[in-house]
Amino acid sequence: MPDPVTEELLGKLVVMAKESGVEFDPGRMTTDMDYAYQTLMELGNTHDQIQGLVVMQMLKHLGLLDLSDGMSE
Repeated sequence: MPDPVTEELLGKLVVMAKESGVEFDPGRMTTDMDYAYQTLMELGNTHDQIQGLVVMQMLKHLGLLDLSDGMSE
């Protein structure tokens, strides 16, 4: 069972995917990282700032987004 943060983000993404016409399998999002990454990239291709933020949060939460690139020590 996904943690509360994952559940919340998945709930938002389900609605956003439906509104965007993107096929979305919430169960697969936490078990197939290739699927998750590709689907999130598709959902992230938007002018909707809220949707973009939710996508980035999910990418980070799943460990698919490394924000340390380019940061100095």
